[in-house]
Amino acid sequence: MTKPPFRFARAASLSLMLAVVAACGGGAPKPFPVPPAEADLPPANTAAIRRVVLVHPPSKEKVDVIYWHDGAYDAHAMAEVAHIMRDRHTGETHDIDPALMDFISGVILRSSLPPTTQVDILSGYRSPETNAALVKVNRNAARESFHMQGRAADIRIPALKGDAITEIAKTMQRGGAAFYDGSGHTHVDTGPVRTWATYSTR
Repeated sequence: MTKPPFRFARAASLSLMLAVVAACGGGAPKPFPVPPAEADLPPANTAAIRRVVLVHPPSKEKVDVIYWHDGAYDAHAMAEVAHIMRDRHTGETHDIDPALMDFISGVILRSSLPPTTQVDILSGYRSPETNAALVKVNRNAARESFHMQGRAADIRIPALKGDAITEIAKTMQRGGAAFYDGSGHTHVDTGPVRTWATYSTR
């Protein structure tokens, strides 16, 4: 089952279309200094050709795609991204915000790593049912999570320390970012610029 798609337009136009909704993530949000108006911000990655290498560690599934080229997002590549970031409990897919890929690939770019650097996807899209079940057992889970909109990912980048990923993401001011030391992953999303307290689940 596939949800209605994002429009694959230029990043600036896309960002104007995305509504700002309630913050997600455990604990009380801690806003960063207010960045410039969203319309004035370039994409998190401004390279002429943008590539991501995504891996789902439990299944070893891998996607290596050029998702932006010739001045536009590639719909086929984004469909591959959506597939690997599907809800692993229900099998449901949902279109992924292309700005989320810019955010993730932008972290790699700022780290001076090559675009072929592997990004482990621990959680991508979550159906409302999956998210509701997670909220019951994990106090880090948010009821109005951006995961349910295809606008969030829980990631690790094996070439970088987890807390370093988070700090880089915070400086980019392209959405939410928080480090979960219990699992060693970083949450990133394209919601409001913010961070929040997390709870160890060790």
